[in-house]
Amino acid sequence: MPILADAPTIQGNILLPFGGRYQAFLTLSFRSDRDGARRWLREAAGRASGTDDVERALDGDDDGQGRARRGRRIQSSASLLNIGLTATGLVLLRAEVAGDLVPYEAFWRGPLGARLDEAGQLTTAPALLGDIGDSDPGNWVVGKPAGAPVDALLTLAADDDETLTAALRAESRAATDAGLEVLWSERGEVRRNAAHRRVEHFGFTDGISQPGIRGFSDPDQVNKLIAAGEFVLGYPGERRPANWAPRPTPAPWMRGGSFQVFRRMNQDAAGWWRHMGGNGDDAESAAAKALGRSLDGTPLEPGATPQDQNDFSYGSDESGRHTPLYAHIRKMNPRADDVFRDRGHKMLRRGITFGPAFDRENPDDRERGILFNAYMASIEDQFEFLLRHWANDPKFPTSTLNAYGRSLADRDRVDGLDPVVGLSERQARERLPKEVVDRIPRQAFGGFVTTTGAVYAFAPSLPALSLLAGEDPLG
Repeated sequence: MPILADAPTIQGNILLPFGGRYQAFLTLSFRSDRDGARRWLREAAGRASGTDDVERALDGDDDGQGRARRGRRIQSSASLLNIGLTATGLVLLRAEVAGDLVPYEAFWRGPLGARLDEAGQLTTAPALLGDIGDSDPGNWVVGKPAGAPVDALLTLAADDDETLTAALRAESRAATDAGLEVLWSERGEVRRNAAHRRVEHFGFTDGISQPGIRGFSDPDQVNKLIAAGEFVLGYPGERRPANWAPRPTPAPWMRGGSFQVFRRMNQDAAGWWRHMGGNGDDAESAAAKALGRSLDGTPLEPGATPQDQNDFSYGSDESGRHTPLYAHIRKMNPRADDVFRDRGHKMLRRGITFGPAFDRENPDDRERGILFNAYMASIEDQFEFLLRHWANDPKFPTSTLNAYGRSLADRDRVDGLDPVVGLSERQARERLPKEVVDRIPRQAFGGFVTTTGAVYAFAPSLPALSLLAGEDPLG
């Protein structure tokens, strides 16, 4: 299977993760200065990393097909850069792109913008995605309603702290020298457990269930590969049912680009473990049911092997006997494309933890969490769909199984909310009927992950970055 022909021109961290121990994110305002923004982008485009740049920067062996294995480290003194531009940033650079962007409604309106709910009523993205209460955008530290809008989001990566610090300082200086404003920056660090496995702050092994990309990832994963067009514009995507609205046709300059969803999310690790151990429950058993995996990544569903902890389905467990129907991995990845069409809802997740490591033996309430970063071809079909229609639907997945005649459960069964990214019980009682909330299992409420920032960006191809910074027609 050939590698995607345009892979070298696609920005790094999309097809091929940056890797490295450290990452930093930096947001910029163009301050309504088109000349300054173009001047900055002309120089920054030359520093942006492509897929081949990531491959060259990573040490160690590859997968036998010339592609990097996940988890490889960036070579000493090397740093990598990805440039994302928001709708406001793109239009300031090139006013003529507005017509190209409007059909991508979620990106165009942004994470604070208007949306229509399932009843066709006008509402907002925060209301639909559960960014209420403590997650209200008024409390955010990045992408908040007040102040200058974010025009660019930079992602930097390195394998040592000194190199990342130098790269972050250099990018900040380049932006200010061009007359731009640095709005916010934050650093993340990969955390590992005693077995040297990558973990998030609740303590679970992270990054197990990543989709492969057809034409780029290991061909031996043929049954797990997703069409490249689900992640990169201009390529064929997965086949879509006739009743699904067609996706917009990207303008030529958008080919090879990918939409980027960034969210800063605080994790209440101490509260999570108190909740899991409440009512005399065994905390680790309850937490495993909430996630769908044990702390070491072993799925609760029988069938997966130690060599491949992602090779299983729920075909013989539609009632949730092994993996509860509310489990996070089941809500986010139901593993039955013929019923859920989940192949069209996947994302390339490239996030990293921030804040100090959490010690369950000596719990504290210091700020820590995840700098969530994901790439996709459709924010509506992928990121927002997962939160709107799966994570916070108390009757999913049973409702969909019943619609396809696949479940023996009560047709009015309440499965619960996603315990990791779903609503808390208090939030659920404000939004859902009492008779539904009263039937949600205690462990099937969220509330331990709080949104503290969000940015929607578009990561153009390397040639498109240079084109956007110039005067030539976009074509």
